[in-house]
Amino acid sequence: MTAIDIAPARLASRRGVAIYAVGVLALSALGGLVMAASDDPGTSAGALLFVLSPMLLAVGLRTIGREGWADAGLRLGRERGWYAVALLLFPVLFAVPIALGALTGDVHVAPGAGPRFAALFATGFLARLTFAAFEELGWRGYLEPRLAALGVPALRRHLAVGVLWAVWHVPYIVAFGDGYTDLPLAAQLPLFTVAVLAMAVIWGVARDRTGSVWPAVLGHGMANAVAFPLLAADVVVIDSPLLHSARPEGLVVLPLLVLTAVVVFRRWGSTVRA
Repeated sequence: MTAIDIAPARLASRRGVAIYAVGVLALSALGGLVMAASDDPGTSAGALLFVLSPMLLAVGLRTIGREGWADAGLRLGRERGWYAVALLLFPVLFAVPIALGALTGDVHVAPGAGPRFAALFATGFLARLTFAAFEELGWRGYLEPRLAALGVPALRRHLAVGVLWAVWHVPYIVAFGDGYTDLPLAAQLPLFTVAVLAMAVIWGVARDRTGSVWPAVLGHGMANAVAFPLLAADVVVIDSPLLHSARPEGLVVLPLLVLTAVVVFRRWGSTVRA
């Protein structure tokens, strides 16, 4: 491409990224307001609008905005060992605080926990994977490749996606209030943001190495599908949830997650495959 060809392409990419960022945050805020006004935020129309918003913006820009689908990463891609990483990462990370808590007496496994966990996981997995796809088709399916087209370096690009991803969650967290966390927001939001930034690096590198959005979808879906059963009182009872909770922002999981992100980026993220 000549310089004359590149300039309009870059302008279009910048415009698309700006529209995406503003649009996804606006829909998130609207969804949060509807959730906050509902007696059951999780089943309200606001929750649906919230979770659909990353995909809605991506589809709109790629179709109505005529940006096309060439870089959406919809094929299975290369380096398929990343699918194993996506499948196993969060089950392993979440097992650590539960095991440590059980050893110290801070985590109590409920009678029949194994079958109950299996039932909750099996019945929730497809929905969690679907919701993850709604998000990842935006974050890793649209925003990552659009920033790459603008020449944003890999680490800066992953972190930029992570910042938007974290801010997008804020209306959801606020709408659920005590139903989401027992921590004050002043503590919850920084911990959550660090966790999201680490995940953005891991799944951003996976996107770069595979050229596909699906490892991020699988990893995101697995994280939620495993976490929600482990947060159920009829599976495990956790006396110190800030420390031993099976959540990315838990104080046992978070440093392991950050360490994983550092290792992944240093080992695989310094070079981007074409």
